[in-house]
Amino acid sequence: MTEQQYKDLLIATAKMSEYEYKDEVIEALKVASVSFQKEWGFTYHLPNHRKEYIIISVVPDKLTVLRKYENFVDGLCRQVYEPNDDYEYWGLILKPGVLNNVSEEISQEILFDDIQNRIIDEIRQAKFLIWIAMAWFTNKKIFDELLKKRNDGLDVKIIIDNNMINKDKPSFVLEDYFEVYRVDVMSEKYKNIMHRKFCVIDLEVAMHGTFNWTTAANYNKEHWDVDHNRQTAKSFAEEFIKMRRDANCRY
Repeated sequence: MTEQQYKDLLIATAKMSEYEYKDEVIEALKVASVSFQKEWGFTYHLPNHRKEYIIISVVPDKLTVLRKYENFVDGLCRQVYEPNDDYEYWGLILKPGVLNNVSEEISQEILFDDIQNRIIDEIRQAKFLIWIAMAWFTNKKIFDELLKKRNDGLDVKIIIDNNMINKDKPSFVLEDYFEVYRVDVMSEKYKNIMHRKFCVIDLEVAMHGTFNWTTAANYNKEHWDVDHNRQTAKSFAEEFIKMRRDANCRY
């Protein structure tokens, strides 16, 4: 196990615990550096095993936090330590250090069921902006959640296909509440469909897949990806900006 893997496992184990102050510990561990210190001295506990210490280095204010909850951190280190034939966990050393770069937590989930509720959950967690490109948007429940966010001051923008379903079927008029772009996609002879289905939240989360934001989509066989990945969100945001710039009709 590498030092980075050990640190990641410490954080993951802390997240699963029921310790009252785990969130403070996790935030300190995220900006800490972890290293292994192997000693020549035998433990005289396990046969032919030498001592190994876990060193956690962190900036002084976070060091104070870890020292405050040192027994909990020591327990995490002992729990995560990987048994081997040469060394035995022999203790935790906390020391001051420089700020470590915080690695982005990246996750991807692919959903096949209960997609509407997950979309609503992600919308509820938005803090700054929600940008949507959707072929068909008639779902009142999702509309209501977006309206709450707009009323909270968030930047909500919507691009939809300029078709009759989007005009006639909804019980609401998007343009009455949001910045909306209705898009016509034209080839040389025919009108085509703006068939994209994605949503960017806070430039950190990208949702995309086959699921249109309609009530009927709940009864179809659809899939939906939820990516907590800034790079993926950035790519979709750049495409959204390009689509908005090229939109031929805004109401």
